[in-house]
Parts: sequence; C-alpha cells; structure tokens
Amino acid sequence: MTGRGTDEPLLSVRGLGVRYGDAVTALRDVSVDVPQGGIVAVLGSNGAGKSTLLRAISGVLTRQAGRMTGGEIRFAGERIDGVGAERRVKSGIVQVPEGRRVFAHLTVQENLRAGRYGNPKGKRPGDLERVYDLFPVLGERRSQAAGLLSGGEQQMLAIGRALMAEPRLLLLDEPSLGLAPKIIDRIVDLLREIHGQGTAMLVVEQNAAVALELADHAYVLSVGEVAIEGAAERLRGDDRVRRLYLGGEPDEEIAATIPGDVRGGMP
Repeated sequence: MTGRGTDEPLLSVRGLGVRYGDAVTALRDVSVDVPQGGIVAVLGSNGAGKSTLLRAISGVLTRQAGRMTGGEIRFAGERIDGVGAERRVKSGIVQVPEGRRVFAHLTVQENLRAGRYGNPKGKRPGDLERVYDLFPVLGERRSQAAGLLSGGEQQMLAIGRALMAEPRLLLLDEPSLGLAPKIIDRIVDLLREIHGQGTAMLVVEQNAAVALELADHAYVLSVGEVAIEGAAERLRGDDRVRRLYLGGEPDEEIAATIPGDVRGGMP
C-alpha cells in the first residue's frame, strides 16, 4: 500500500451535495480526496450514498435523475463537474459498475474492445495483451460469450474492460459483491497489481475487511455525510468501525457515537 502523498490530490471532491428529483437528498457536504497513486475506500451501509458519490464523479448522475446541488469536483487540478461523462473518461476516470454489467451475448474479446469506445488512448496494439497478461483466464476464453463466465470471471472482465481505456483513476463499485472468499482474494491481488502499475483507485465497498486491507485511506458515509475518516490502518483498529463492520456489536458507549443508520444498516 502506498501512503497519501503531499502533492495535490489526483481527485478532489469538496462540499458535494446531490439530490434525486425534488425530494431525496443523497449527499450533503461530502469532501473526499484520492492522492496521486493512492487507493481510497468508501464504506457505508445500503443507502448511505456510496454509489451516488461514484456517479457524481463519473458524470452519470443525470441518468438516474440526480443532480449536484453544491460543491465541486476536480481531477488533476481541473474542475470537471460541468463536463460530460465521455470527457471524464477521456481525462482518465473510468468506472467499474456494481454487478459487473458485461455484455452477455458478446464474446470476452468483444467486451474488452468495447472498453476502447470514445477513448483513442485505448487503441494501441498491446492493450488486449496487457489485459490477458493480468487475467490469463480471459485470454483462454476470449472467444466465449461473456454470459457463460463465472461471477468471478465476469468481474475480471469488467475490470479488464475498464483498463482498455487506460484509466488514471479507477472507480470500483462493490467489486467483491456476490463472490466467494477465494475469488475475492484473487480480485484483491489483481487490484494490487493494477495499482502497482500506476493506477489510482476509489473503491466503494460494504465488505470493510476487504476495503481496509486494500486501501491506504478510508471514509465512512452515513445518511449521505462523511461520519468517519482516516488512514485505513487506523480505522481497522477503531472500535466504531471494528465492531460495526468487522464483526461483533458495539457497547452502549460506542454505539452512542455512531449515527443510527449505520448501526441499523449493518448485518
């Protein structure tokens, strides 16, 4: 894991507010940084605003009838909250959506080539080979329909498709969702390898053990606000996080310091 650098962050979100329609406020005054070359995790229960944060960063809020109500988003020093999703991809922000969402009737290789869409950087001859080197099983099954892959293989394909756009920042929405523990371990190892090649990451996860092992810094969202923030190593030992997210129940004194939706939203 890399430390948080002292340079200007690669991604800077300041005072972000998001509303869906006229009634639902999803985020309130949220500020998050991703340092150059860093891995940052965002934790929280269902409905805390984690996926909304990723949608705001990637520029797809309007597809869900959402809109920013305040704040700003900067990437590599440039303000991007006023530009469309395609321009954000071209600048180097690429999202791996929750649930993988591969094109089931296309082959593995056709899915990977789809990751090049709208991004001329992703047209170099070695792109596919880089993905196949990272994910040998995809190379072995390049002519197979993506819908016939296992869940873990589909997650690898979704990540590989994102890599075809050569991201500087990879946004990952619940990458461990629905996967067996051994497959999760493999995905985490692959993400570390991708990170080691120079890609920063913002990882949204309900699986706190996975996220805090992978990341170097983390934020906990509660009811659309940042409730806890700190170095991942410190949060792993924080009673508020450990007892709620890593097993066990908090005692009454600890529970009183945690917003109610976090206490109620955990299994």
